[in-house]
Amino acid sequence: MLFGLLATLGVAGGWAGLAHAADAPNSGTGLTLSMAVLLGIVQGITEFLPISSDGHLALGQAILGLQGGAGGHRFTIVVHAGTLLAVVWTYRDDLVALARTVLRPAQDSSERRLLLAMLVASLPLGLAVLPGVEAAIVAMESQVRWVGVWLWVSGLALWIGFRHERLHPPEHPGATPTLRQAIIIGFAQVTAILPGLSRSGMTISSALVVGLDRAMAARFSFLISVIAVSGAVAKEVLGVALGHGDEAPIDAAPLLAGFVTSLVVGLFALRGLLLLVGRGRILGFVVYLAIVGAIAIAVG
Repeated sequence: MLFGLLATLGVAGGWAGLAHAADAPNSGTGLTLSMAVLLGIVQGITEFLPISSDGHLALGQAILGLQGGAGGHRFTIVVHAGTLLAVVWTYRDDLVALARTVLRPAQDSSERRLLLAMLVASLPLGLAVLPGVEAAIVAMESQVRWVGVWLWVSGLALWIGFRHERLHPPEHPGATPTLRQAIIIGFAQVTAILPGLSRSGMTISSALVVGLDRAMAARFSFLISVIAVSGAVAKEVLGVALGHGDEAPIDAAPLLAGFVTSLVVGLFALRGLLLLVGRGRILGFVVYLAIVGAIAIAVG
């Protein structure tokens, strides 16, 4: 309850700060240091809470008037790298155990089965690199009304997942996902490329629907995010290195500020979400998504 209140206040404070920054004079250089910090706070909170970080970043950038040419999409990747590091740190023991499994491929273990499930769940990510998909997503990020629609879908999925888990408790709590369960969760994950669909919300909800318990659903969701977000970050870095893309250059300081802010805030938000998921307290997020989605649709 206390964490949910603090998270709500944090997002509200972020929106207030963004609105103030949008009203402040801008020299026309695009992303400023203060904007980067505020957007980093929004990313750090919303990446792990099941309310869609991409959707909130898209809304925040729309408020600030930042589009792709101002570094909007590239900044999104940078702050995702910050929250990725928060996941790596939180699940460092799991990741070390999985790495050791790679060195002993012939030895059967729960870690080996978990790693295989993670790889299977990551296969649908290939759909995200099909020709034209990235351009369509970048264009949709500036369509506030569509962001609102997908926020509504996130809320509905979240409600369905946790309601299903309460009505149909898992038969084998703590069990590693089967390959069938993993591929379903993987398809749920790839839908989160749409701005407004929460990656954590879609994956955790789908995991609950296919029979995982809350703890494993959250654990699996964030472990496969390491693969998904690492791939997105690597793709963006490669594009910058090769000089691809039409985004305007951005100063390093705002990018670094956004990265550090999203990392620090993300560490606290992830811990809080794991606590809330364990208790099944997500109704507040459903209501929040419904309200913010309605506002986005109305003003879009």
